[in-house]
Amino acid sequence: MKKTLLYEISVIRPLVIFLLVVYHSLCVFTGGWTPPQGVPDNAVYWWLGRLISGFRIETIAFVGGYVFCYQCVEAGRRTNVLPFLWKKFKRLIIPCFVFGIIYYAIFCYRPERFRLYVAFWRVANGISHLWFLPMLFWCFSACWLIDRLLDWLSRRHGAWLPWVGWLLLVVLAGVSLLRVTGLRMGLSRAPYFLFYFYLGYWLRHVLFVQRCGVQWGWGVAAVLWVLYLLFLLLHLQTTHLRLPGFGFDCPHWLRGCSRVVLRLLALGHTVCGLLALYATVSLWLWRHRAPGSQPSAWLRECSRLCYGVYVLHMFFLQWFYYYSPMPVWFCETEAGVWLLPWCALALTMAASTLGTWLLLKTRTGRFLIG
Repeated sequence: MKKTLLYEISVIRPLVIFLLVVYHSLCVFTGGWTPPQGVPDNAVYWWLGRLISGFRIETIAFVGGYVFCYQCVEAGRRTNVLPFLWKKFKRLIIPCFVFGIIYYAIFCYRPERFRLYVAFWRVANGISHLWFLPMLFWCFSACWLIDRLLDWLSRRHGAWLPWVGWLLLVVLAGVSLLRVTGLRMGLSRAPYFLFYFYLGYWLRHVLFVQRCGVQWGWGVAAVLWVLYLLFLLLHLQTTHLRLPGFGFDCPHWLRGCSRVVLRLLALGHTVCGLLALYATVSLWLWRHRAPGSQPSAWLRECSRLCYGVYVLHMFFLQWFYYYSPMPVWFCETEAGVWLLPWCALALTMAASTLGTWLLLKTRTGRFLIG
């Protein structure tokens, strides 16, 4: 018997992971990474990277909460706290350490500067892109408590459930505007991402409990995309004196905005982009698939490989950009500069997909990324 999957998630998860790899491939043009020698500025790639970065990592947290609600509320697969935490520890913390040690050994280890204490915490905090794994562990832990609270309310005081659920969403949105520093193993980032995790949980909860269907139409999805672009443009304009490709400086009335305003703009474009993507995929599926149909074998395989691609892609991308002669070869010509990120993307996707597929053939691989 085939395992039932959420069709929309089987599309959104691979799409967002792909966009994440695209964004990282463009980071040498967006200022996110130090450009390899000879790589020039490119305004088009700067804008493309910024458009993708507006919601892609938060959507992964959203997907986690959405699936968690499905498992708890609809499938009834609730577990006690200790088995639950151990399961997530194996799923998130152990891979963070295993792949973090490998990443540190390849890209960061310098014998003359090595300090065990420093190296341990760099790995434990999630080195490079692996920071997302311990942070997600805390989101799951907090949402386990929230789920138990809402489950208790639904059984004892059902009329309070919607009020408490929406109030929690507002409170967590406010908490996401704060910035916590100095905490280890993803705890500093967890308050920010917990809002998006719970947003996915609560959206799925509302859709299931109230039996809501896809009723908003393409107009609402279009409005969400427009709002996303508007909020993103305002946020970029207030954080940059001059935007690449624009021939004017930031208007005076936008300069000197408070941190709260900047964070509200970031919250606006992230939520709008995330919901726009969800609405677009859900509407397309509603119109193009039969009710009750399940994802194809190809989509199932893509979803199965997503975790491994996320974990492995940075190993290959870092090597292509900083340890191989590829940037030098491509940047000898103007056409090569335009092709560089796409060739890096294609090679990274192929290598990380193949590496994931091979790892999943082994017991150890299935334990780490299965």
